[in-house]
Amino acid sequence: MNWRSAGTNILFAAAALVAGQACAQSYDNPSDEWLTGELIETVVVPPPDAIQAIDGFETIPPGETAEASLPAPGSIAGRLSEELRQYGESSNQASSVPIGYRPWWEPAVLAPLDLSPRSIPVTTDSLVLDALQYSNRIAALNENITIAQTGIVRAAAEFDPKAFTESRFVRTSVPTGSSLDAGANVNRLREEDFTASAGMRRKTEAGGRFELGQQIGLRNSNSVFFTPGNQGNSRLSLSFNQPLLAGAGTAVNRSLIVLAQLDTQIAQQKTTTGIQNHLLSVTEVMWELFFQRAVLMLRLRHLEKATAIGDWLENRRDLDSLESQVLRARAAVTQRRSELVRAVTSIKNLEDRLRAIVNSPELLQDRDVELVPAEAPVTQLLPVSFDDAIVTALQQRSEINEVAGEIESTRVRLNVARNEMLPALDLVLESYVSGLRGSNNIGQSWVDQFSVGEPSYTAGLIFEVPLWRRAAKANVQRRRAELRQLTNQLEETIQQIHSDVAAAAREVQTSYREMGAKYASMNSAAEYVRLLERRWKELPGEGYTANSILEDLLDAQDRLLNEQTEFARSRVEYTLSTIRLKRATGSLLQIQPLTR
Repeated sequence: MNWRSAGTNILFAAAALVAGQACAQSYDNPSDEWLTGELIETVVVPPPDAIQAIDGFETIPPGETAEASLPAPGSIAGRLSEELRQYGESSNQASSVPIGYRPWWEPAVLAPLDLSPRSIPVTTDSLVLDALQYSNRIAALNENITIAQTGIVRAAAEFDPKAFTESRFVRTSVPTGSSLDAGANVNRLREEDFTASAGMRRKTEAGGRFELGQQIGLRNSNSVFFTPGNQGNSRLSLSFNQPLLAGAGTAVNRSLIVLAQLDTQIAQQKTTTGIQNHLLSVTEVMWELFFQRAVLMLRLRHLEKATAIGDWLENRRDLDSLESQVLRARAAVTQRRSELVRAVTSIKNLEDRLRAIVNSPELLQDRDVELVPAEAPVTQLLPVSFDDAIVTALQQRSEINEVAGEIESTRVRLNVARNEMLPALDLVLESYVSGLRGSNNIGQSWVDQFSVGEPSYTAGLIFEVPLWRRAAKANVQRRRAELRQLTNQLEETIQQIHSDVAAAAREVQTSYREMGAKYASMNSAAEYVRLLERRWKELPGEGYTANSILEDLLDAQDRLLNEQTEFARSRVEYTLSTIRLKRATGSLLQIQPLTR
């Protein structure tokens, strides 16, 4: 049995009991308390059965096998339920960090570490605002909204009036097969015809199309029946075509505009999601930078303690220090000094990461400037109402609005598909006035179209229907399937959001309890280190016991470093959990639509 390990565990347990009474006190007097520690005169030696329990061994009564000594499954389940109940009660009564508590390393973390000649204070709010203004990622995401908005203009442009102009020259030379074609003794009919037209076309929001056009022309022929010769002609026409069944109605013809507006809303929701994720990344990198700076300070203090031990041993080399102790202290100093390089590298990498994702000119003008966090993690409990968080998420999560927009788009397409099931029945109306003069007198022919004769007009209906309408039926069936698919997707999204909010709210409470537990564990480890420091200092410096206590002291300092690091991590994680809860409820960022 490892008696040394058992003794160490007993000392650690005793230190934990002492630290439990002083849990609310700060241990921020770190430097060299162990140099003036008092001698511990009494060492409690546990009975053999206690040492057995510490080492994890259990004795089996004589005459029984290991299988026979196992408890029944029912008793295991009952004991497990009791342990779970006790765990729940202990979790609800978990210790918390005292109000106003600040660890000793926090002021140093919030001050420049002289890693660069110049430093800039940063906060999460300032970084978020700079990212919203300068981040290339956010700028790219915002362009999605601009791109989608152009679709609205393109869809509405279908109803814009269109001006047109046409011109055409035709020369005809064909043999005559009858004297009625061009007259007697005319073997070949020769004609020249030039026309030019201009006007305007427009589609109405009800589906109708009208066209207003003015045509002028010159025409000549060698036919004896062509009178007058060298004709100048003009014609002013107005036509209108209105669908009465398929393609009729404002809802159908404005569907492209409505779909473009819905696509813009969907793009806005996707942009909101992307921006929130990016801002969350900015916040996470900011607090990770705070944590790595805290780790650097902890490792510096860790190195100072090893250096102090090494110096003390060097000064007592001629008295009672052993060579093995000096070498062990030197090894600890070398190892701890090497760990500082990695800590500084992590800080530099995180600073570069912040510059890249924020892209602020102030951060980019000097890439060697030190970024100093100007705020510390929160330690106060944030009250979380699960029901309120769910309601907020259902109202503000962009994913729900995104799926809802897709459902509305599918409904619009379904209505259009149903309209396409109807037969095509169009009303056709046309009217025109015309004039004709000889000697290529186009001007007078244009006047005649208003003063001579009367208008001509045409009215009629055009009807067309596919016999089986298979394409239209398939389109309706497709839109209905898409609508059912999106409805199921909406239900899945709601359930996923419910799960995300529950996990985020639970994480806030869990990380807060974990922070309190890490605080108590850190204080216990600190008390244990002080206990070993006093014991190692007052024991004689010769023999195996001195080396063993020194080894235990260095190991205890390592454990204290780990506990301090875990506590620093828990503070950051608790702060991030509150931010992730805002992200889960969709309240981290809201984009308001632009008003024109």
